[in-house]
Amino acid sequence: MTTRNLVSLIVIMLALSTFGLAQGATTGDLHLTVKDPSGNLVTDATVTARDQAKGVERSVTGNGQGEYRVVLLPPAIYQVTVEAAGFAKTTIDNVVITVGQVVDLPVALAVAGAQVVVNVSSAAELIETSRTSSTDTIEQRRIDNLPINGRNYINFALTDSQVVRDNAPSIGAAPTSGLNISGQRARSNLVNVDGANYIDNSTNGVRSTVSQEAVQEFQIITNSYAAEYGQASGGVINIITRSGSNEFHGDVYGYLRNRNFQAVNPFSNVPNPAYTRVQAGAAFGGPIKKDKTYFYFAYEITRRHETGFASIGADNFGLVPFDATNIFAPGLAPPGTFNIQVTPQQAAFLSAPGLPPALLQQYAFLAGGSSAIALTGSYPQSFGLLAKLGAIPIPTNGTSPLTQFPSSCNPGNTLCNGLPTAFQTLNAQVGNFPIFEGTSLYSLRIDHNVNSNNRIMLRANVSPSTVTGIEVNGENQTFGQNSYSRTSQQTYRDVAGVFQDTWTIGNNKINEFRFQYARRGLSYFYSSAPGGGDVAVNIPGYAYFGREPYSYIQRTEQRYQFTDNFSWTRGQHGMKFGVDFNYIPITATFTVNYGGVYDFGGLSASQVIPTAIFSSLPANLQAIIPGLSGPKPCRCAAVCCWYREYKLMVWVVHRTSFRELAVPTTVFPINPWEFTFRTHGERRRTLR
Repeated sequence: MTTRNLVSLIVIMLALSTFGLAQGATTGDLHLTVKDPSGNLVTDATVTARDQAKGVERSVTGNGQGEYRVVLLPPAIYQVTVEAAGFAKTTIDNVVITVGQVVDLPVALAVAGAQVVVNVSSAAELIETSRTSSTDTIEQRRIDNLPINGRNYINFALTDSQVVRDNAPSIGAAPTSGLNISGQRARSNLVNVDGANYIDNSTNGVRSTVSQEAVQEFQIITNSYAAEYGQASGGVINIITRSGSNEFHGDVYGYLRNRNFQAVNPFSNVPNPAYTRVQAGAAFGGPIKKDKTYFYFAYEITRRHETGFASIGADNFGLVPFDATNIFAPGLAPPGTFNIQVTPQQAAFLSAPGLPPALLQQYAFLAGGSSAIALTGSYPQSFGLLAKLGAIPIPTNGTSPLTQFPSSCNPGNTLCNGLPTAFQTLNAQVGNFPIFEGTSLYSLRIDHNVNSNNRIMLRANVSPSTVTGIEVNGENQTFGQNSYSRTSQQTYRDVAGVFQDTWTIGNNKINEFRFQYARRGLSYFYSSAPGGGDVAVNIPGYAYFGREPYSYIQRTEQRYQFTDNFSWTRGQHGMKFGVDFNYIPITATFTVNYGGVYDFGGLSASQVIPTAIFSSLPANLQAIIPGLSGPKPCRCAAVCCWYREYKLMVWVVHRTSFRELAVPTTVFPINPWEFTFRTHGERRRTLR
């Protein structure tokens, strides 16, 4: 390499470097100002910071101006010793260094003659005069003692006033970090664990990390963070895992919730819903060789057997029973022979006096037949009498006359193709469904002090997980209106390994090298319940069923991350520069609306019948015919009607019977509805 190229490379590296502070994603800094009893700066002292629990010790000399910097210290409680010729040895105990912290500690030496020991209270706020970023640290005491639902310790970040919970629609296949930091999207954050990137690059969510028991502390940086955090436009969360020490220490814990001794969920629609949640684990750490090598192992398991609640059909879909015997067979059959299900408005219309019997018979057939097909997939059994009498056609293709759509199998249209194979009835969507989760977290960390100037860390974590009965609202569905078939199931296997080497070079230079290999294999499938693989159907206010639109997804993401940071202190100045290289090969199959989605909504009266025709109806008919009275929406569950030249033609369309739309029909000259069918890639096609 020529001298010119070497100079150019140095200039570029300095241009890309971070000037100022050396603290990073896994360490903190200690800055001391040493003075004599008269307040003059002491320039020839030696400062030693020692973590007595782990045997980590660092010594530095000053910059000639009475300032001493011990940079890139692992978070811990340190004993700081200051020694200078002619002065008493001063020891400061209980100096807490947290991740990302820069502690400015003023020290006043006494003249020689006695050793001075200063105890720093853990409640005292050490000064950080040179920090420019807005940060908050969740320390071990809060992690150990604050209550948290589900032991998702990242939610402790919500104790920061600039962090709020993400309320975006839930998309099971693409979860977010769950946190909005400084008003940014929850997919705009960076989460580091021991300095290694733990973002799921496919969705910008968070990969599985470690058990809460294995977390020592974590830092939240909400804005103005250093250039090394160049992978986020929102906030940065730096998580530090626990390491072993010279003393053996372990924990065994368990949390149990069971329906036999806890209150029933207030949203439960059954008196004793299934509910069992177990979270248990163990953690153990200690020395392999004192002052040299340590280990820390943690394991946690989550098992859930719960009930997913669905309010589908809670009010019988707005339908009421109606005895139409006097309409179909007045005086010829006993009451209750022709019981049908209609809306209250339809019942009022059928009970109105003075309407022609032929009109009432046609209306009752269309209303009662449509509701029965939608609910059960079959006309009322009494409609078999109508088929025998020739009032409704008997299909020539061998299908049953009782399993037809009224609008395509009637005296005016004898198409009579029957119901599609994938037809799902509304009654089949009624009821709660089971939820299961089986997730495990394993992690092992080993720390080794090669010598006083070099230490290495090796950590591995594994997390297998399976969850079923996942409800989402990415299609704007209301929780509680998802049927079992609309849920999904997810299985993933997360594996990660991190190696880190921290090397102190001389008195003022430190190099930090880190390597991570991570692999995340994830499968996200639609429900195994009946209808789980069929076309999705969205009926706002009633039910959402069929295939979960964001399934299926299969992907494998790997990450090879190489990071090297070099910190150099010169006088009152500190420089830090480095490189972070990520190679992320991904093999993925993403499908969105791959199985298709039928969206249904309300129709206005003007969509059901042209204004000119509607205005020509007698006032009494405008007021009482369901679906036409006034400008209010014509709900799909109601009867949509139109009238031309005072000859009433009625078309009952129940929500689920829209599946027949693929069948061309010329029976009715006006199409009183439209709907949108969405296919893979959000390609939209409107059928009229």
